[in-house]
Amino acid sequence: MQKYDYQRKRRNALPEYISVISANKCAKIKIDDIEVIEQEGRKVHVITAAKDFSFYGGLNTIAGSLAERAFYRPIKRLIINLDHVSDISSYSVNFHSGQSVALGKNALLSTKRAYKRYLLRYPPYTIWEPMELSGASVSEPYSGEKNVLMEGDPDVKTDINKEEKLPN
Repeated sequence: MQKYDYQRKRRNALPEYISVISANKCAKIKIDDIEVIEQEGRKVHVITAAKDFSFYGGLNTIAGSLAERAFYRPIKRLIINLDHVSDISSYSVNFHSGQSVALGKNALLSTKRAYKRYLLRYPPYTIWEPMELSGASVSEPYSGEKNVLMEGDPDVKTDINKEEKLPN
């Protein structure tokens, strides 16, 4: 009978929590709940939808725990969780909780590219482009719409089963 190494499995598993220890608080934060991690000087702010945590340290100490997850680092002092991003608009990344982070032009472009790659990992996806409506309301068909021919309609003078011949 082969002995199963539980310690090896635990060492190779992704961590579920990070610990935050400061002068006022000690906390265990679930990694999936983190929206933003921001460094301001020597202080690191871990922002979730429910609370904000602050402690002295560096982003590189946390970055190792975030490997192989949906976190992206657009600039040196900021890490965002792409799982919580609702949309990216002009110069800001918006989250489901209502928070937003402002970014510069280059960082925003790289974040948009990373977010598109993130979204393409989860099919079904559609490439959506807004349609232009020519002054018609949603309930009314626009003027260029062709009438749909139905079988058995007495007003229809053409046979639906016949195919129209295309010019050569």
